[in-house]
Amino acid sequence: MKFRVSEDVEAPVGPTWTGFTDFASVEEDARGRGAEIARVGDWREARLGASWRGMVAVRGKTRPIEAKITVFAPGETLTVESRIGGMDSTYEVTFVPLSQDVTRVSVMLELRATTLSARLLLQTMKIARRRVMQRLEGAVVRQAQAVERTWRARSGA
Repeated sequence: MKFRVSEDVEAPVGPTWTGFTDFASVEEDARGRGAEIARVGDWREARLGASWRGMVAVRGKTRPIEAKITVFAPGETLTVESRIGGMDSTYEVTFVPLSQDVTRVSVMLELRATTLSARLLLQTMKIARRRVMQRLEGAVVRQAQAVERTWRARSGA
C-alpha cells in the first residue's frame, strides 16, 4: 500500500533538507505520542546507516520498531526503512528545487505486511485511506511550515 504527498516549501533546498532531517525533533514528536525510541550507536547527525530501535503502540498493542536510513543523498533524497511488528515500511523523501527560494518535498510511504495480523491492519488502513492520507499530509505540512518559519527568521524575510 503506497501513499504519496507533495508540498512546496518556501525555502531553499539546503535549509529544507536540514529541517526535514532534524531527527531530534522527529524523535521528540514520537516520544510525545507514546513511543519509546532510542538511537542505535552514538550518532549525532543523520547519515547513511543511522538507526533506531524501540517500542510503539499500534492499534492499542505495543510493538517493536526498528528503523534505518538506507539512502542518504544530502539535498536530494532520504529513505528510511523500518519494521513495526509484522509490517515493513519505506519512507522516501525527495527534494526538488523549483527556484532559488522554493523546494518541492515529495514523500512516499509504502507499507507491506509480513504477518497475518499486519495484513488485517493494512486492510483496515485501506478502508480508512482518506484519513491516513490526511494525517500524512498534515505531518508533512507541519514540518514544511516549521522549515519556512526557521528560514524566514534566519534570512530576515
